[in-house]
Amino acid sequence: MAEVVLVHGAWHGSWCWDRVVTELDLLGVTATAVELPLAGLAADVAAARAAIEAAGHGSVVVGHSYGGSVISLAAAGLPNVARLIYLAAFMTETGADTIALISEKLGQSIVADEAGGFNVDPVAAPGIFYGDADPATAAEMVARLRPLTLDTGGPIEIEPAWKSVPATYVVCTNDHAIPVGAQRQMAEHAETVIQWPTDHSPFVTRPAAVAELIARYV
Repeated sequence: MAEVVLVHGAWHGSWCWDRVVTELDLLGVTATAVELPLAGLAADVAAARAAIEAAGHGSVVVGHSYGGSVISLAAAGLPNVARLIYLAAFMTETGADTIALISEKLGQSIVADEAGGFNVDPVAAPGIFYGDADPATAAEMVARLRPLTLDTGGPIEIEPAWKSVPATYVVCTNDHAIPVGAQRQMAEHAETVIQWPTDHSPFVTRPAAVAELIARYV
């Protein structure tokens, strides 16, 4: 049976998909949320690829934010993938400068820690990631964010999966992490484009809508 593979973005973890997984379960859809190590793109791609390979034929792979870069590489060449969904995600050519695509506010809010990782200022994070959420929910999410290690390896020379697999792009028009203009430009690569008046993280406040979209393709 086809399964859904969910890939989170930078600073997050598999936990961010909990509400969507619950909604998918109600719809009778099996989903796996990948826990990326956030130790560089190659390591993240390897983790996602293992989950995608284990999924059934006709599976749907969803990437949020940085997770879009991950699924573009992780799903490449795998015959069991039927659909890619980019949720306010990077959908670019391999090796593109995705840092140039983030908002100025997010760029200015990234701070280094003593261990050499990079975090997002917890004061700025709620407005950047969870603008539609109530303060308590946003605070809960921010408390679970973890450091990101910048990739120091060489480029991964793989043709992105969206060039051979049908893709849907969800543009989030109230996004303060990836500007709407950048999203719309990337969405030109997709077969289907949907616009939602949401913040960067609709899996938090609109999990049913996210699940219903995914279920269309299973």
